[in-house]
Amino acid sequence: MGQTTMNLELIKTQIEKAKALVFDFDGTLVDSNAIKQNAFAKCFFEYPKQLDAIMVYCNSYNNIPRVVKFRHVFENILKLPYPPEVEQLMLDRYASETTEQVIGAAEIPGAIRFLKKVASKKETALLSSTPHEFLLRILERRGLKKYFGRIQGAPVDKKVWLENYVGSRGFSKTEVLFFGDSPEDVQAATGAQVPFIGVGMRSEIQYVIASFESLL
Repeated sequence: MGQTTMNLELIKTQIEKAKALVFDFDGTLVDSNAIKQNAFAKCFFEYPKQLDAIMVYCNSYNNIPRVVKFRHVFENILKLPYPPEVEQLMLDRYASETTEQVIGAAEIPGAIRFLKKVASKKETALLSSTPHEFLLRILERRGLKKYFGRIQGAPVDKKVWLENYVGSRGFSKTEVLFFGDSPEDVQAATGAQVPFIGVGMRSEIQYVIASFESLL
């Protein structure tokens, strides 16, 4: 993954000047994207003929809550009713395939050391598309909750949250950095006009780190 020395030094300078660092969770701090993607396949194992279409949809929109994805799949791909009991079944399946697995997933290299380094010096926040109650449970079990002054899970519009965070804290937009790993994270940062640092991303965005090891 290409990363110029100049860009890395610029990233370090931005971090040093920033007053607040905001982090996505899955794929940014924890190597859990594959766990969540594979969980959709297990949720819909009864529908092998439609599974390819289901997986394309579910894995193409990282910012859409799972409950919305399930409804879309049933109503628009499977063409089946989606009563409350089916919704609960799907949510339970997904949770059983992800919660404990994400708790035990490997960190993105250097993530915890980086959090320890910056949490005592700057404001930190976690902004994730994981449902809020599950996010809190995962953070508590992984011992990460203490590193964040603010935690926000789904349902959330990341762009709006970032705008409100900047405004409520009285920061300028350049004083808040958002670390993420998806095109949706890029869009949220761009919409809120805050600097974005991609973690492990292969894209044309300006600032990318392979992992947090490069910042230590």
